[in-house]
Amino acid sequence: METDLIIVVEKKEGTPSMPATPAIDFIVIYVSDLEASLKYYTEQLGFDHDPSQNTPVFRSITDGQSKIGFGLVQAMEGTPRAGSVELYFKTDTLEELRSTFASKSMEPTAIEKQPFGSIFTVLSPDGQRLTMLRAPEK
Repeated sequence: METDLIIVVEKKEGTPSMPATPAIDFIVIYVSDLEASLKYYTEQLGFDHDPSQNTPVFRSITDGQSKIGFGLVQAMEGTPRAGSVELYFKTDTLEELRSTFASKSMEPTAIEKQPFGSIFTVLSPDGQRLTMLRAPEK
């Protein structure tokens, strides 16, 4: 005998609706020595370096396979310490997502415009920086 399972989800009145779940888009690894780390990731681990993205404190690394990018950032005063990792999540509904997080007392930062898009950050219960990103309009 076959049985169908039907799940009904009801929104409780007064409960904020959650925008679409953001997808992981980019990973930042904070390092103590940018060039030594770049050498390790490329020569030892076999990743590719995209020098077109270089800044004095950033190196872009790719694996040539996944759609999730990552980069190395020189740790310094005002950044997370070396060894820290920051996750970037892509969303098309940045303002709505920030409002939802604020309504849940998550204390999101203000939205900032960066060359790579607009962002805001929340902290996980363990203090990891989770950055929400909307890519710039083309």
